[in-house]
Amino acid sequence: MPRKKDIVFIGLGFFLSLFYLAIAFHVASLWPKTSDQAGYFEAGLAVLHGNWRLHGWMLTAPDFWTSDIVVTALLGGIWRLLGHPANSPALMMLQPALLWTGLVASAFFLTFQRLKTAKSRIGAGIFLLATLGVPLFRSPMAYFITLSAIHIGTLIYSLWALHWADRALSGNKRCIFLCSSTILIGTIGDPLLEYTATLAILCAVIFSQNRFNLNKILLALSVISATIVAKLLLTLNAATGGFTTEAAENRFASWSDLGTNLSTTTRDFLLVFGADPSGRLIGQSIPELLRFSLVIFSVSAIIFVARNWWRKRCVDFASLLVFTTLLNICALAVSTRIALDGNSIASARYLFPTWVCCACLIALCWANNRGAVFLAFLALSATIIADKRDIPHHSTGILTADDSVLLEYLEQKAPSIGIGSWWGSVNFTAASLDRLHVIPGMHDAQGFIHPFYHIQQRFDWSEFNGKSFFVLLPHPEETFTKADILHSFGPPAETHTIGKYDVFIYANTHPAIETH
Repeated sequence: MPRKKDIVFIGLGFFLSLFYLAIAFHVASLWPKTSDQAGYFEAGLAVLHGNWRLHGWMLTAPDFWTSDIVVTALLGGIWRLLGHPANSPALMMLQPALLWTGLVASAFFLTFQRLKTAKSRIGAGIFLLATLGVPLFRSPMAYFITLSAIHIGTLIYSLWALHWADRALSGNKRCIFLCSSTILIGTIGDPLLEYTATLAILCAVIFSQNRFNLNKILLALSVISATIVAKLLLTLNAATGGFTTEAAENRFASWSDLGTNLSTTTRDFLLVFGADPSGRLIGQSIPELLRFSLVIFSVSAIIFVARNWWRKRCVDFASLLVFTTLLNICALAVSTRIALDGNSIASARYLFPTWVCCACLIALCWANNRGAVFLAFLALSATIIADKRDIPHHSTGILTADDSVLLEYLEQKAPSIGIGSWWGSVNFTAASLDRLHVIPGMHDAQGFIHPFYHIQQRFDWSEFNGKSFFVLLPHPEETFTKADILHSFGPPAETHTIGKYDVFIYANTHPAIETH
């Protein structure tokens, strides 16, 4: 029988999670959504409608099939049972809010499991809120948490896999199965779990004391097997007509790029903590400077845990978090990921595992230090004040205000199918509740526009033959130009300018479109 105190603790945690979810939903509603998120939202709806293996779909290398897509399908089903359309744009705000709440709640629960006194849990709670629960939203990458398909579900799998691994290494054989099952399901959706769970667990086992302990051998074999089976299932799914994924380039950075990579990785580390004051006046950088103390606490926690592990070679949850953190940082610093993404804001999302692990490490190592807790409380207070001032005060929906004007025009006066750049295509489809079908296009070296297969079901331009359609050209131009449009489809019947877009209307009498 569970103790009364445990029931109260669980009930309070559930109530606070719902309260946090409501706040997260509001925050997620304040930023427009991308075509990447809309694409995965549409994939979730396809799963809901029975295409659970996503036949004919092209997804990214992290396919998010077992995280974002399945959550969207479940939410859509529940929403439909409640009498609302399953493709409601509100779900594009609820889905990332739900995953983020799940991540924060997991961090709290797994940390509190390892702290027994009320004092230490209060201190840990302040650290977790300051570091993870309340991001500094004026940091240029913080709004990423309001989007889906940004690895948040993967981080939930990772934390729980490390938790079960810790329990398994303590002698609980049942947790070996739970750990490997978590890794199997998570790796199907995102290869990032190979670094943030599988490799971290293997390193901890290999370099631990008494590595030939039966539990450790079974754990190592089970996580390796889970990763291999996940890869085999993905291959089998693609070979038998399920979704396929884009090839992911895994390559070491060139020697000449290592200096830039180290500099960018350092800045990314500050960015995920909201502790980068670059370019700000000193007097306006108080939140960043206070949050920099969290960076110092995290580095000291990593050193403290690593030194203890080196001396005792005893694996626990904290040392698994350190292995994950170091592997994550090294993987970003020595790979071509930074060069491919081009800037710190884009590449910082790859350090989300480090951010989450460090939040738990700080809470575990500094929870009983009054001075550290007080600094964390100051950082939390400054962050809340800054967020209240800086975040948008009103939602524009899943589109920007300008794009909403264009959507209204398209729904009233344009054909129901058309072509747009990647950044102005699938998000219009989702915002229109699928009344419009806007297909992304990309030009080639010869100036022809081709379908852009990216988080999409496969299609070709023959769908437009005998039908009226439109082409959206944003300014500045993105994935094709006006010359490409004229070269590919000929002169339009009408041209209109709506905000930053030129809208080219083609009548149903246009010549058949050739595939090049």
